Amino acid sequence: MALSLRLIAPSDFPKLYALDQACFAPGIAWSKAELQYFLKYPGNIGVLVEDETGRLAGFAIAGKQRRQGAVFGRLITIDVDAALRRRGIGHRLLEETETQLRAQGATAVLLEVAVDNTTAQSFYERHGFIRTGRIPGYYLGRIDALVMEKPL
Repeated sequence: MALSLRLIAPSDFPKLYALDQACFAPGIAWSKAELQYFLKYPGNIGVLVEDETGRLAGFAIAGKQRRQGAVFGRLITIDVDAALRRRGIGHRLLEETETQLRAQGATAVLLEVAVDNTTAQSFYERHGFIRTGRIPGYYLGRIDALVMEKPL
């Protein structure tokens, strides 16, 4: 299966929303309004991977923020179709997102991940992220989030 990476277009929204709903539990998956906000926010990065038929394999969205004068990237989400996991799609999405954040002056990237999502935690640790904090009740008011960070 040939996969290609490209920037997200506005017409991709229905597929992105459907995949996000499939990847995350209700209340953790982004609402339509939240996902549209992240995609339209000035300076945010959105990339996707699709097959030769246009089937969405995965996507990532990241933004930038300032902390103590430095520019940091914030990984908002990486979603990969469950049937296509463990084929390097998440790696490609993360790598491209980091490349674009570096080009925009980010010196590090951070993210939040649920404490019970050990698969995602392992993925991020394999890609050089370290745990730097914990946010109580971040998801649904009852599931803590780990804050993870990686220098770029």
